[in-house]
Amino acid sequence: MLPTARRCLSSSAKAAARPPRAGSRDGPQDPMDIMGAMKQPFDFPLTRDTILKLESRREFLHYLRLEQFQFKDLVHFRQKFLKPTSTQVVKVRHQHYQGEAHPADRKVSLTVDVARLPLSTDSARHKFRLIAGPRWDSDKDELKLACELFPTAPMNEKWCSDMLDRMVKEAEDTTDTMADIPLDSRPTVARRRGKRVVTLKDFPVEWLPQPLAAASPSSSVDELPNAGVGSQGGAGEVPVGEKAPSGPAP
Repeated sequence: MLPTARRCLSSSAKAAARPPRAGSRDGPQDPMDIMGAMKQPFDFPLTRDTILKLESRREFLHYLRLEQFQFKDLVHFRQKFLKPTSTQVVKVRHQHYQGEAHPADRKVSLTVDVARLPLSTDSARHKFRLIAGPRWDSDKDELKLACELFPTAPMNEKWCSDMLDRMVKEAEDTTDTMADIPLDSRPTVARRRGKRVVTLKDFPVEWLPQPLAAASPSSSVDELPNAGVGSQGGAGEVPVGEKAPSGPAP
């Protein structure tokens, strides 16, 4: 015969229940626990704005914990600054955005003074500058390499280091010294100038039409027509020393 009543769930009386443990919801709460600090539990669906605010709060509390418990341990990793030696001539620059993910945080740039590289002869240094091309700064006599092809910064730094080793090895090759090729400083001059407006004074006198070629080199830019010399420009020839009419064309 089956019993008339059946205990489907186990239960115990409140008098026999154990006291709450420390850290539980009924006991003392952690002051840095964002869930326990809330006045009331969630009784509404979590929207995207609410989730983002909670994520920002978690990150803020994470750094508070680091400052409270781990910053004092960083004293043991303190190192005294030592000036670079004569053999440490390569400077590597990394960039970061305070822990935030950014497409440019993998970029690495390498700079080195050409005169301090372990090159044996002056012809090797001359060939090294030629190989560098526009990456060589003629004002500072400095080489700059940059790479962001690979997904991590150490891989890009390795590429720059390997490229520098290959350039030094090629410069030491005496098969072709390239002594008959002059150095080109135009890229450095272009970087120094920046963006500038090209006027008629930037062209050789032999390239200008006859009325403009006879003008004095000290003439101001306003005295020269900025466009439309002859029938191709549609403005007709303008005599030297006279300004073109500013009114609308007939």
